[in-house]
Amino acid sequence: MSALGLLLAALPGVVMMGEVSLLQVWDDPLPPTARAVDAELTAADGWLRVQVLPGPGRSGLRWEPVAPRDLTAHRELRVVVRNPGGTPVRVVLRVDDHGSVKVPSTQHGHGLAAATVPGGGQHELVVPLGSDLSAARRAALRSLTGTPWGPGLRPLVNGSAVVAVAVFVPTPAAATTIEVGPLCLAGPPWTDDVPWQRFFPFVDELGQYAHRDWPGKVRAAAELGSRREAEAAELGAQPRPADWDSWGGWAAGPQLPATGYFGVVKRGSHWWWVDPAGRLFWSHGAVRVGTRVRVGTEYRGTPLDDRGAYFTLPPRDGEYAPFFGTEPRASRGYYVDREGHQVYDYLEANLYRKYGPAWRTAYAERNQQRLASWGLNTIANSSDPAIYGLRRTPYTAVVYSVPLGREEFRIAASSGDWGKLPDPYDPGLRALVERTLHHELAAALGDPWCLGFFVDNELHWGDATHVAACIFASPATQPAKAVLVGLLQQQYVAITALNAAWGADYPDWAALRTATARPDSGRAAVRADLARLSAGVIDEYFRICRDAVKAAAPQQLYLGCRFAGGGNETVLRAAGRYCDVISINRYSVTLDDLTLPPGLDRPVVIGEFHFCAPDRGLFPVGLQRVPTQQARAAAYQRYVESGLRHPLVIGTHWFQYYDQPTGGRFDGENYQTGLLDTCDTPYPETIAAVRAVARAMYPLRAAAAAGAR
Repeated sequence: MSALGLLLAALPGVVMMGEVSLLQVWDDPLPPTARAVDAELTAADGWLRVQVLPGPGRSGLRWEPVAPRDLTAHRELRVVVRNPGGTPVRVVLRVDDHGSVKVPSTQHGHGLAAATVPGGGQHELVVPLGSDLSAARRAALRSLTGTPWGPGLRPLVNGSAVVAVAVFVPTPAAATTIEVGPLCLAGPPWTDDVPWQRFFPFVDELGQYAHRDWPGKVRAAAELGSRREAEAAELGAQPRPADWDSWGGWAAGPQLPATGYFGVVKRGSHWWWVDPAGRLFWSHGAVRVGTRVRVGTEYRGTPLDDRGAYFTLPPRDGEYAPFFGTEPRASRGYYVDREGHQVYDYLEANLYRKYGPAWRTAYAERNQQRLASWGLNTIANSSDPAIYGLRRTPYTAVVYSVPLGREEFRIAASSGDWGKLPDPYDPGLRALVERTLHHELAAALGDPWCLGFFVDNELHWGDATHVAACIFASPATQPAKAVLVGLLQQQYVAITALNAAWGADYPDWAALRTATARPDSGRAAVRADLARLSAGVIDEYFRICRDAVKAAAPQQLYLGCRFAGGGNETVLRAAGRYCDVISINRYSVTLDDLTLPPGLDRPVVIGEFHFCAPDRGLFPVGLQRVPTQQARAAAYQRYVESGLRHPLVIGTHWFQYYDQPTGGRFDGENYQTGLLDTCDTPYPETIAAVRAVARAMYPLRAAAAAGAR
């Protein structure tokens, strides 16, 4: 039977309401348009079983219509994938438009959803189907990661010209099996049929998307007061978990020595925090608990410059004048060179409407009540000192080795969303970190409520050779460059020996210091030298950060640099030598496949994760997308419970407490990532999942630890 015939035979007889099978609109005549790609197919019980074959390419399925298809009558394409085996498998759903069939990346016009599906589990992959915007419309929309037409000002896939759909395992190392359900088109189109001439303003007076309705949307500012009272009653009826001590640790668990500060301990196979009273602690938290984005500088609200027509705004000189202001230039995106651009803070204005003139005090109090009732025992990265300073919930603090927007102390030829790599050989770097700790975080030093300190965020480390390559591409004035050239001179003695090994023609060592071309890493000797030199630079960076934290706060923990997804083995091993806890921001379906390099046994805290569902308010964008709020709640519970079972993981921190602004924050991000929306309304499905996890948290981890013995 052909691949198309197998899929048709596998399709269940009934498609969920609101969905239509792709094959119901993909109605090409035979010969079939589907084919296996380095895989073997069988159909069983409504699923298409794909025997994945090992190899360097993609193993799976591909559907190609005879002519491009317009699928924009639907919001997104979905497929459920099951993993019947015991080993996690990474699976990709890819949708191509007419311009992207041969494009290997996730950009340039095609959409991609990917997930690591745990053994015995399943996951729904979702790709939004946007309509390609005209050049005039793209020019009118600035600094928006998500739009009503899909993610990005040019959607990742042009749904009006789909030429292929594929489900595959990328570069499988071994034979395995996945099971693929029906490919379904779902939901109304993102445009909501709003004519372009009536699209602006698309943000209403409360900061919500103006052209769509949804459950929980605030239709008038007067509703905010009644919601405040209703939530107060609900919070009062659901107290914090009964098995917690005053710190959020496991009161019913074993008693360890009380040090008065947070620490870490390994018991059997599993790592834990230990709270100041000596009880085992697992960090269940949220990032950015507060109204301001704090990333080494302070960003607030929604940027207005060049975008005023997007927003419904009050008079600048009236009652809401305090919520207008300015921001420093952004670390990335449209406002990267716009120092002092104008902003308006819809969230803070809504809190003023809801809680009155003393909203800051009332709001801080309400959030402490929420954290306790919801079962969140950690106020995580970049949160508001006015909230964690009440000292009722443990918190983490963050310091940047170099303030964002500043070039000094950085490696000139490096790059990254949150700034260039710090230069650990610059003699001023450690002094800057210590000065920042003592000035900006003085209240956290010696505070038993502080779990510890992150230093930096999502630096771009690249591969094992990247750091040294960036240093050699930097000017001769780079302090690290003088150190590395000196080390090479010790190794090779004569420049001719280096030239022979590197295939270079430097006339002398001074020429190497002034050269800014990256060495030829295609040569084995160059790669070996760059990897060794990179390892030394990385080691020095973590040593300096550790020493600075311990000098300022000797009894508190150094929590690392918040790796983006992970890191190469060199950087992870360096972190393991110096960090009390390794921090990783990891956006995935579960943590079942999280590993450290062989032999490295250190506790790990997940600094960020989230799931975004675009069925209420915001647009189809986020790092892990799910179709509905119900699916989002299930995904939250699955992710955190996988962390509770994982022997290395000692906490998960959701990104973030509030949704990002509808009109985009400082860098254009406008993800539906919040536990609450911009009107301070909790998402009830997700909060129910947060509570369910919290109330079973300690028994679940203890059982996992006992089962591993």
